[in-house]
Amino acid sequence: MRPPSLQNFYLEKPATLLLTITVISVFLWIGDGDFYTKGEPREASVAVSMIEKDQWILPEVYADEISYKPPLMHWLIAVLSLPEGSVTLFTSRLPSALAFLGLIICVFLFFGRNLRFQESFLASLILLTTFELHRAATTARVDMLLTFLIVWALTRLFRWEEKKKLSGFPLLIPLIMSSAVLTKGPVGIVLPLLIFGVYLLFLRYNFWKVLAKLIPLALLASILPLIWYVLAYQQGGKEFLDLVIAENFGRFFEIKSLNIQYNLGHEKGWWYNIAMLAAGLIPWTLLLIISIFGLSYKQFPGIKTLWGNFLQMEKTKLFSVISVIVILLFYTLPAGKRSVYLMPAYPFLAIFIAQFILYLTEYKTKIIRVFAVIIGIIAVLLGLLVLLTITINCINPATLKSGFNINNDIVTQISLIVQSTNFTRIISIILLIVLTYSIFVLFKSFYKKSYLKTLYATFGVYLSILLIMDGLLFPIYKDAISVRPVAEKIKTDFPVSSDNLFVMNNLLEYSNMYGLNFYMHNYFRNFETESPAEGYFLSGKDSFINVNKKYNTLYDFDLLEEYPNYSRDGESIIQLFAFRKKNQPLNIN
Repeated sequence: MRPPSLQNFYLEKPATLLLTITVISVFLWIGDGDFYTKGEPREASVAVSMIEKDQWILPEVYADEISYKPPLMHWLIAVLSLPEGSVTLFTSRLPSALAFLGLIICVFLFFGRNLRFQESFLASLILLTTFELHRAATTARVDMLLTFLIVWALTRLFRWEEKKKLSGFPLLIPLIMSSAVLTKGPVGIVLPLLIFGVYLLFLRYNFWKVLAKLIPLALLASILPLIWYVLAYQQGGKEFLDLVIAENFGRFFEIKSLNIQYNLGHEKGWWYNIAMLAAGLIPWTLLLIISIFGLSYKQFPGIKTLWGNFLQMEKTKLFSVISVIVILLFYTLPAGKRSVYLMPAYPFLAIFIAQFILYLTEYKTKIIRVFAVIIGIIAVLLGLLVLLTITINCINPATLKSGFNINNDIVTQISLIVQSTNFTRIISIILLIVLTYSIFVLFKSFYKKSYLKTLYATFGVYLSILLIMDGLLFPIYKDAISVRPVAEKIKTDFPVSSDNLFVMNNLLEYSNMYGLNFYMHNYFRNFETESPAEGYFLSGKDSFINVNKKYNTLYDFDLLEEYPNYSRDGESIIQLFAFRKKNQPLNIN
């Protein structure tokens, strides 16, 4: 009997299938949904400065703020935006999506060379669907690019030892690590070489030989970044040097006396990494939790036995375990912790999750069925919500407020989302059909009792859920709370320009509005450093209290308009003022 076409495709061209799934699940939607946090517009604005101000070494973004990160991500955004002539939502998120695609293929090929095909394919699908990686793939942040480059460097280092036993000099590896440094700093060299060095020691390589092999790699990988650092220092001077020290050493060594105008933040305990790792692995965390209640437990084998088993592991698995442990320990040391820091560990965790899931599929089928039913129910409820919203607009903010005693701001946000909901496009119907068909295939697989098919059908349902979320719901949510309408209204109602629009730029005292800056084309100028005679002034309502205390004897501020801000960037009320120095007539053009 001839196998179905999809199954045939899966067996004969798995890499192409993974590429296709990645493109459909990520690339189709990255241009949808406005910026609604401070991180994305902050990175995109750097690329805007590169294109519009020709600042390719050390761009200035928010007023006179220099970029927090090295420029590779921003160079990519700028180059990808050149054909269109401007930085868009799509071009600003495209480097992350491309890096995600590279990560998926890199991981599949790496594990596929040394382990079972099904394990490597399943590990790649797990990466495709984990919450943390999927989110990072669709945002204009440096973290996905850094993750891809670190993982790629690690896989090439592994192959260097596996195939050549450290002989010769692998020129590609320093180039990859150079790119990682130009993405987020020295961690792009330190982390890959630290992991690889520990791995070599477990393989019983001589310590001095390991150093002799790794130091030349580190030195060569430092050349290109060093050129940029020197050029950037010549342009930015001490301010740039203070920023580099704060971002790369202040976070890690908890240096308190830093000459910067913002708090490094993200200070958490060691437990935070564990919690964020569990959250980032959703939905597979749910399966692991379910399995706790369905497995039988034998007597603990003992530390000595576990250590012996660890040392006898197949090399790919040993390398993966060491990678996960070193990454977790490395990011436990600094006080500042964020979930995205752990992303390089995900591929090496995914292979063990894949092996465990295949074990469940063969020996603990009930666990797979329970997990599949839960995912199926979630998909049904999501489909019904979308369908009811299309047909009868079932979400009533007033009812939510009276029935659930919800905060007024939340009710207002829900109202904005409902008002902006538009499911009339043909794509909405197509996505609902895809979701419905995937649910049908999943429940049909139950009757055939082919639990491997049930597993893959569950992936299909969850990917369909992601399509609904990314293609319909998230863009509506982002657009509804975006600050873009505020920017458009200001530009329409007032003659603001890059010559007369001022803000404060000191995060120790005031909040910044990065989204508003992006949607106003980097118009903002620094009020404190320029001391202008007159102009327009934007501020958060709470921040303006401090501004007025400091400058009320020097300036008159006339409130022109207040705008509600529902985005996760800046304060809840944005105020626009016309200002002038005392005893000077107002004459803004």
